[in-house]
Amino acid sequence: MGDPARAKLANLPAYVGTVILCFMQPDARYTKGSYSLGGTGIQFSYDGTVVRDAVSLLRQRNPGVEVLVGIGGAVYDNWSGLNVTEIADFVSDFGLDGVDVGYEPTYPGCAPSRNGYACATDEEYVGVVRKLSKGLPAGSTLSVSVFHVGAYGEGQWAKSQPMNKYTGVSLALLRSDVAEKITRLNIMAYDASTAYDPLVALAAYQNYFKGPILLGVEVAPEAWPQQAAPNAHVITLPEVEALANGVKAQGGGGMILWSMFKRAQAGTPTSNEISKQICVTLDLGDCDKPLV
Repeated sequence: MGDPARAKLANLPAYVGTVILCFMQPDARYTKGSYSLGGTGIQFSYDGTVVRDAVSLLRQRNPGVEVLVGIGGAVYDNWSGLNVTEIADFVSDFGLDGVDVGYEPTYPGCAPSRNGYACATDEEYVGVVRKLSKGLPAGSTLSVSVFHVGAYGEGQWAKSQPMNKYTGVSLALLRSDVAEKITRLNIMAYDASTAYDPLVALAAYQNYFKGPILLGVEVAPEAWPQQAAPNAHVITLPEVEALANGVKAQGGGGMILWSMFKRAQAGTPTSNEISKQICVTLDLGDCDKPLV
């Protein structure tokens, strides 16, 4: 239960252009017309009807906003059971604009090959995006959240740092014919150590994908490396400002924040502070309204 008018979702500031509701299982079970979150993997404190009505209220208050449901993420990985039909029913029932694909395999199996970089998960990754592109309601947004180093491994980015198991994991998707069906990319430009330069990653992705690309930042602590590690990265407001200016200079599509409700590590910027800095630097207007 709950009052949709009081839900945070219904009261987001106008500078928020896209909201991603996270996370839905790839193999979700949803009965059309039920508005039930049971079986979807989505864990909210509100009933489904409250979420539906909060989305509707948000649209009334901010007509230009886009609301997506995130599929997968780091926890849900049964992509072989992808249930496009019931995901599409959920999108339609809740009045959403589409989905964001968070394909995060534990063991991607990426390595240099004769023709560049190849991963054991390439076929499945491309297949997931292809199936969703065909099965979602007509006109749906299909965005993809991509790994920090997913466009590294070849050409001028062959040795870009850090090199890890996700190096090159996005390349097969971006080279495939289904790439033209992708609305935008969201770079998860975090969890990659202090050796990582998000603006280099933005340039690498821009080499392969010509649509809008957004650069992500994360409220500290980042998930990897662990904060005790000497090369752990912790976001600062000057860095947020520099990245936002870099996005403007490189023609990026904007920025994303992970995540709205995450509690910041002591002494580090909150989601409200980070979102305000992004808003100010990108000249989005009405930046004093808090995110949460």
